[in-house]
Amino acid sequence: MATATANYKECINACNDCLADCLACAAEMIGEETTNDCPKCCLECAAICRACVEVMAIGGEHAAALCQLCSEVCQYCAEQCSAHKHKHCQQCAKSCRHCADTCQAVAA
Repeated sequence: MATATANYKECINACNDCLADCLACAAEMIGEETTNDCPKCCLECAAICRACVEVMAIGGEHAAALCQLCSEVCQYCAEQCSAHKHKHCQQCAKSCRHCADTCQAVAA
C-alpha cells in the first residue's frame, strides 16, 4: 500500500489543490448570475476530488477508474470556470486542468 500511495502523491496534491480552489470558487459564485454550470460544477468537482484523494490514500483497487472520472469532471469544470473573468474562476480552471492531467496519468 505504501508504494501505491507514493505513486499517487502528485495526483493527491493536485486533487487537494483543485478541491480547495473549487470550494473557493463556488463560495464566491453562490448567488451570482451565471449563464453556465459554475458554481454547481465546482461543488461536483470538489466532491469527486475528495473521493479521489481518499481512495488513492488507501491504495484502493478502483483508484484508476475514479481518477478517470475525476479527470473528466475536472475538464468540464475548467471549461465552465474559464468562461468567467473572475480571478477565482480563472484559478479554479487552472487547478482543474492540472488535476485533470495528473488524474489522467494515474488512470492510464
